[in-house]
Amino acid sequence: MVSKLTLRINAGEHTRHECPVRLPLPENLPAGPLWLERDGTAARLPAQRVGDQLLVVLDRLSRGESALYHLASGDEAPGGVRVTESNERLDVAIDGAAFTSYHVAASGVRPYFYPLLGPGGVAMTRSYPMLKDVAGESRDHPHHRSLYVAFGEVNGVNVWAEGSEGGVGRIVHRGWDGLVDGPAGADLRESLQWVDAQDFSLLDERRHVAVYRTSSVRLLDVEIVLTPSRFGVLFGDTKEGGPLALRINSALEGKHGGLIENAYGGRREAETWGKRSPWVDYSGALDGSVVGVAIMDHPTSFRHPTYWHVRDYGLFAANPFGISAFTGDPAQRGEVVLIPGQTLTFRYRVCLHRGDAAAGEVAEHYHDFANPPLATWIQ
Repeated sequence: MVSKLTLRINAGEHTRHECPVRLPLPENLPAGPLWLERDGTAARLPAQRVGDQLLVVLDRLSRGESALYHLASGDEAPGGVRVTESNERLDVAIDGAAFTSYHVAASGVRPYFYPLLGPGGVAMTRSYPMLKDVAGESRDHPHHRSLYVAFGEVNGVNVWAEGSEGGVGRIVHRGWDGLVDGPAGADLRESLQWVDAQDFSLLDERRHVAVYRTSSVRLLDVEIVLTPSRFGVLFGDTKEGGPLALRINSALEGKHGGLIENAYGGRREAETWGKRSPWVDYSGALDGSVVGVAIMDHPTSFRHPTYWHVRDYGLFAANPFGISAFTGDPAQRGEVVLIPGQTLTFRYRVCLHRGDAAAGEVAEHYHDFANPPLATWIQ
């Protein structure tokens, strides 16, 4: 390979391990498949163009460590993240192993990710109601579809529940704005509409989903940008909703011995439900080993750090609106009015890992998301 450009990456205050990094595209970008070759070593990392950015996943940099990488073109990288579109869904695989499917059928109430497989292929979310006969699974709340976006009060419309009764809305997939996969990751950009029971449009949504090539963890980013379709929209003060929600595998539920933890040391539902935190983790024993899933709230996300609607029975949702319910004080209100032309933006990372929050290095992975390493082109 012939080196073209040099990049300095400084880990900063945190050890980086399987850390996604996005960079502005440099001038004079080499043609063909791209690699970052670490200076003075034989190590190299696949790099990938994603829009106007360059994406790479760092293997490891220690706290305070700085390293030089040379960008060059070379052979096609094996493996990577691959997206296959079929039957009103996208199937996502990492290095040939299934990770998730994103279901967008027009007949559905809303898009959702199912299954959601952690390291080693273990299923991290409940199968019900997509599958109704899985032994040992709970069968409450059929609207809890694995991993999904929803909220319970949008101009009085319930876009959280499911059913034919009046007042229940839907989130409708309108089309793909971009689908990119490759050796470092995949980017999915989608247009959606939130509609009421009569299909009157309440909100336009732009959703950006990113998946990264990793092995010890699985990472999925979801950015949600909402703007009123026609008239002002009131997001009500209710605990019923996300906007991002996950229903944990029944074996991991708190009532079955699963452990809920937050960034401030809160443990179990009593110390995490209705509390604010940059992240929350839910872990427990599954198929003979301990695994967990964390949801992380980015500092630029609306009303960060968000409140959490996380329950021993398995619901796990980031909710910045239901403040009166979470505080038990009706005078503390969380509703928000959004007028035409304004937007609300939510940014989350879902991290599937082995072990509990400490063993899974959730705090470090949070800083990869919220406080990424500093990367600078130097020639």
